[in-house]
Amino acid sequence: MPELKHRLSPLPLPNLVGEGVSIELAPAQATGFTPSDQAFPRGSRVFLTHLEGKPIAMQVEAARLLKQAGFVPVPHLGARHFETVREFTDLVQAHSRNGVTEALFVGGNPLSASGPLEDAADLLAHPVIADSSFATAFVGGYPEGHPAISQNALAHALLRKIAICHDRGLAPRVVSQFAFDGAMMAAWAMNLHRNYPGVPVHLGLAGVTSLTKLIKFAVMCGVGPSLAALRRSGVGLFNVLADKDPGDLIGAIEADLPSDAPRIFAHLFPFGGWEKSLSWLQDYRRRRAD
Repeated sequence: MPELKHRLSPLPLPNLVGEGVSIELAPAQATGFTPSDQAFPRGSRVFLTHLEGKPIAMQVEAARLLKQAGFVPVPHLGARHFETVREFTDLVQAHSRNGVTEALFVGGNPLSASGPLEDAADLLAHPVIADSSFATAFVGGYPEGHPAISQNALAHALLRKIAICHDRGLAPRVVSQFAFDGAMMAAWAMNLHRNYPGVPVHLGLAGVTSLTKLIKFAVMCGVGPSLAALRRSGVGLFNVLADKDPGDLIGAIEADLPSDAPRIFAHLFPFGGWEKSLSWLQDYRRRRAD
């Protein structure tokens, strides 16, 4: 028991769920997003998805509301979701009029582009970014790889995106896809810090939800190798029916990070709803502090 207590203690281990935890919402959820300051303080980042087929005006309004409420909106900009370059520039300019300072630049879910924009680098390099209000650029990371992109291609793309950020005067940050293997995620984050010193890393964690829903979203998002660890946790009827939380995964990540590791932040994907995940987070922090 003493050893277990030491592993769960925030000191001397890194504290993944201290200040800087962010969460991801669909734009339609912004109007009802009213967490307590204890669970999710003002000034925290709220990422807003860019869903294919949804009006981009919804994202603009959601970002405006969140900023007005004291949060930091981080809208997703998916290159392959834009049918025209004008659609992209209009969205950037709309967010800029509202004073949005951060965005996540990604290729998007379709493997092939229906419009002229292919990947996140195309967005970052566009001249409209230089005239925008954006000061921070998030780019995507994949701890266990990408089902359709080779590791070499991923590494080259990340190098290019961070170089463009520096060239454009943007502060780059990496936010990852979620996974379920703590040791692998810690090793991936530390490798990023070695290759890109000073670039913050935000590790994706699936929030509180059922095992079946987690597996469903993992398959949809291309999460593969670490899915076996999640399935093993569901052995037995009670475990299958009970909601899963990222507590054990957080402990595993922190245990595999050196005590002097640069700060790594948690980014929550609340598949079971933001209320459930943030309520769990508040309780988890309280238990760790006891």
